[in-house]
Amino acid sequence: MAEYWGVTVDNIFDTMQERFRPEGAKGVDAVFGYDIGGAGKWKLTVKDGAMRLEKANDLSGCVSSMVSDAESFVGVNIGKVDAASAFTGGKIKVEGDLGAFGKTGKLFRKYTPPKKEMSVKDYLADMFGTVVARFKPDAAAGVDYVYGFDLGGTDGGKWTVFIKDRKCTLVTGLQGKTSVTLEFGEAKDYVDMILGKIDANSLLAAGRGAAIGDINIALKWGQYFEKYADPMATGEPEQELLMLKKTISVNQTFVTGPVMGKFLNALKEKKIITNRCPKCGRMHFPAREVCAECRVRAEEWVEVGPKGQVRYMEYVYYSSPDPLTGESRETPYGMIMVRLDGCRGNDLFMHLIRSDQIDRIQGGRNEKSGTRVRPVWNEHRVGSIFDIKYFEIDE
Repeated sequence: MAEYWGVTVDNIFDTMQERFRPEGAKGVDAVFGYDIGGAGKWKLTVKDGAMRLEKANDLSGCVSSMVSDAESFVGVNIGKVDAASAFTGGKIKVEGDLGAFGKTGKLFRKYTPPKKEMSVKDYLADMFGTVVARFKPDAAAGVDYVYGFDLGGTDGGKWTVFIKDRKCTLVTGLQGKTSVTLEFGEAKDYVDMILGKIDANSLLAAGRGAAIGDINIALKWGQYFEKYADPMATGEPEQELLMLKKTISVNQTFVTGPVMGKFLNALKEKKIITNRCPKCGRMHFPAREVCAECRVRAEEWVEVGPKGQVRYMEYVYYSSPDPLTGESRETPYGMIMVRLDGCRGNDLFMHLIRSDQIDRIQGGRNEKSGTRVRPVWNEHRVGSIFDIKYFEIDE
């Protein structure tokens, strides 16, 4: 059967029973006919708040009947064709009691076409299949970049996009030396990111995606390509969003408690203290009342550091806004995990490393020591983790 806007005449009749509104059928006792050109004829019997729909060879006995071509019938039901225009233009006619047929408008909920789904593989084929068409040559003057895409999972794949001399070329697979390669463990994450269902920062922070190479080149992708248009989007205009830029301030005070408070207060004195589990000996950073592993109170306080060795460091390329100030830290910056002197194993203290030293940091591994660092204290200390401005190499 022919489809119009992805919908057939049968789709509409097949859903009549589930869309039927008994409350709209009160007092209705009639048989209505539908004569849809090229699709067939149907009789709709409504009585005692119930309905029965059946195919028919003729529409005799109907109080009134709709006569329409299939396209107009579908179009009116899904809102693609204006009903009044179709009626006055003769596309749709009602034979018999027009007033009686008007009651059918209350009998059913509006037909909604089933939402069709595209698979991840379908989306990837469409996204990369439209890359060249979405390229903006005027914006790429003097650009010589190679973008790689390495998308994992059963539906994933690899692609390389070359931009040079205002031309864009797409090849399957990773070829040549890329300026930056976007790697995702699951291709679905990449698809959801492009469709705006998942925030890119969240994926990167969770380790589900990575930009290998020059991150700044990755961020320029939007300059050279039109935004991908989801073919499954309804096309209906989105509701306008009103935006007010404001840092929300809640007039509340949170108590740190005796344990965390003791840890923070010591920072005022340029001391890093923590408590040790009496059972397993773990140091807690920050200090906590109960050992998370042994479930026993940790009441022995010890002073550690303040110097230590870096066990590992993370390069941070995306900075979430500070919830208190709305400000974002300049990127990239280094987040280090320090084993302070006096600690052992994975008793690690997390803080920042001086921004101009991030490329000099070596992480420790097993018995190998990492770069030695020391804290740089703020002159004005208030009992906050930021009483330590950052750590720097202990040279």
